[in-house]
Amino acid sequence: MSRQIVRTLLILAGVVPTHLACALAQYTPAAPRDVFWVAAGLGAGTEDFAGAAGVSYQHGVHLFSLRAAASAGLFEDGFSDIAVLYGRATRTARDRYRAGAAIGLAAVDGCVGGSVFSSCQNQRTVVGLPLEAQLAWLPATFLGFGLYGFADFNRTRSFAGVTLSVQLGRVR
Repeated sequence: MSRQIVRTLLILAGVVPTHLACALAQYTPAAPRDVFWVAAGLGAGTEDFAGAAGVSYQHGVHLFSLRAAASAGLFEDGFSDIAVLYGRATRTARDRYRAGAAIGLAAVDGCVGGSVFSSCQNQRTVVGLPLEAQLAWLPATFLGFGLYGFADFNRTRSFAGVTLSVQLGRVR
């Protein structure tokens, strides 16, 4: 090979990767869109049964939730909360799975001492520390199925539960 061809190949070998790296550095993947959903589920709780319903909104990895959760016995004690929570969740544009956790502030009330033959005594409303954890399978853009775990720590009686839930909305 002549020196001219070798020199040209060496210049191209140095210039092309530099321009390709500059072009790739300017590429930014599309940001995932915001998602929101309503969810409801039933399952097991510290007082026998559990139920939860809520509305969630996710912006990037930021998760905002408003939920109502309860754990109650068949004829006995029952406690519930209404909570506002903030947390973090996994997020990419094409994921069919989501995991998230959040913490917040809740109003908690309930009753204790009930049985088949007597009514329970209502407890006054107290402030609680609610937690949530969720794992969801998102088979469609509007539908999800998941496990939703919740807990509420308060001075009257702490409670928790795990539910199987259905999510409807723009889930992915």
